[in-house]
Amino acid sequence: MNKNLIKILPLGGQAEMGKSMYCFEINGKLLIVDAGIRFPEVSKLGVDIIIPDLSYIKENKGRVVGIIITHGHDDVMAALPYLLEVIDAPVFAPSLTGYFIEQMLEKFEKQYKKSIKLDLRTVEGSSSVNVGGIRVEFFPVTHSIPGAVGLAIETKEGYIVYGSEFLVDLSAPNGFTIDMTKMMEIGNKGVLALMAESSYAKNEGYTSPKHKLTNQIEHTFEEAQGRIIITSYAQNVYRTREIIELCRKYHRKLVFYGRDNYDTTNTLLRINNKINPPIFENLKEVVVDKSRIAKDQNLVVLLTGAPHRIYHDLVDLVDGGDDLLKFTKEDSVVVASPVIPGTEKIATKAQNELFKTPANVKILKNRQLPSMHASAEDLKFIMQLFKPKYYIPIKGDYSHLIDNRNVALSMGLNDDRIVIIDNGEQITFEGKNLAGYRDTFEIPDVMIDGIGIGDVGEKVIDDRIQLSSDGVVIIGVTVDAKTRKLLANTDIQTRGFIYLRDSAHVINAMMDITNKTVEKYENNADVEVNTIRSQIKDKVAKYVSKETGKRPVILPIIIEI
Repeated sequence: MNKNLIKILPLGGQAEMGKSMYCFEINGKLLIVDAGIRFPEVSKLGVDIIIPDLSYIKENKGRVVGIIITHGHDDVMAALPYLLEVIDAPVFAPSLTGYFIEQMLEKFEKQYKKSIKLDLRTVEGSSSVNVGGIRVEFFPVTHSIPGAVGLAIETKEGYIVYGSEFLVDLSAPNGFTIDMTKMMEIGNKGVLALMAESSYAKNEGYTSPKHKLTNQIEHTFEEAQGRIIITSYAQNVYRTREIIELCRKYHRKLVFYGRDNYDTTNTLLRINNKINPPIFENLKEVVVDKSRIAKDQNLVVLLTGAPHRIYHDLVDLVDGGDDLLKFTKEDSVVVASPVIPGTEKIATKAQNELFKTPANVKILKNRQLPSMHASAEDLKFIMQLFKPKYYIPIKGDYSHLIDNRNVALSMGLNDDRIVIIDNGEQITFEGKNLAGYRDTFEIPDVMIDGIGIGDVGEKVIDDRIQLSSDGVVIIGVTVDAKTRKLLANTDIQTRGFIYLRDSAHVINAMMDITNKTVEKYENNADVEVNTIRSQIKDKVAKYVSKETGKRPVILPIIIEI
């Protein structure tokens, strides 16, 4: 009864952008594919990143046979350190991604003062591996980072294909090419289910060649009289390569200006010669030291960084935070780092500040420079290659999943063969057929705040929003420990609430409410201080809300002497 039982459970990546993590259960053995993070929405004040909830994996860690990371982007690999704290399992990844994983763990161990065990096993190109008795076939795909792979999990009922993130670009350079021959071979052997990304499914046509930065900025290289300063995300290696080739073509020297020692670009520079063939050839002919930034008007300065850092760096540079790089009227600045969810506020600020500088500024909007993800024709292309019995849209907001479903319908797939699932919904294949039931698991977001993991809940976030919106009122009361009689004048301090000079009546009223509440319990030592504190908080909050329309955080502090 348990034979040929295949289960798929997403722990992240469904109905959201980022945080990809999928659990595949083949006859009781668990294989985890990807372990990513998501950047928080603006409303998640103080939260650094969001990772998948790992409770299901903790409960079933004895059945986990391996972890596969398909490429070196944060949305598919940056939660790996937290996962490796929970389970001890081998990690399979392409060679370049493996370097990024090692760097990421080094940074994690340094920051958290922890030691993480890593059993890293490299997979190359169109290879196949045995992961704890589960055979997995890999196929290269074209994405913004070299060596990205999709994978096909072999079962007796056909392959389960995980398409990863990709586009069809037949002119892609070495290291970025897709292996259509391997994909056709897998398709001819029989695919039970194909899982394909969804975020660009609504876009008509192919993503290529619209994804290419060269088409958008070559005229800047042709016309610029001074320095060219370009922002580009460090993890988009494809665009870094384009910028290098433009520097060669227009005889300009390049300065890599990654301000974070751990970012992808700096790592690539360190390991480039170890990779065969190297991602960037003959770099010494193009790259010069950043000490030339202030002297050489024929430079291209590539400002790289992580999505949540690059705009902060821009703001810092505009504010004069670096003596080397000052914007002048001869400079041409190209912002080629499209805004991603969670960075909207700082991105808007940085872009506005840039226009205050004397430089010639060009902002490439998201629609002008799409990321390297599959549009409708790209999705149709792999459906034709794999010819799946079932189709599962993954990776994207819920509306994106529906867009992907519509693409599949246009290809002639029956609606009952297209499976929309959310995080925590586990589907089961019994033999060659999808079971009519779904098991569900509660998969809450786990918020990382500094070194705190999961200890920031919605209540903390609500308090932070209140503080940022309406401020705080601190009420200090001193009472006799035995009689509960007031021993000193009540002290009220506010921050970010109201301007005290014009609101003395509000402060006096809060003081009066506090004193009357305390006096109510004089000579009644049986009443706990927490009860008095709670009543002060409730009564003052009601008054303040009625009088001012604000909801500050109320913090009564009672000192017993």
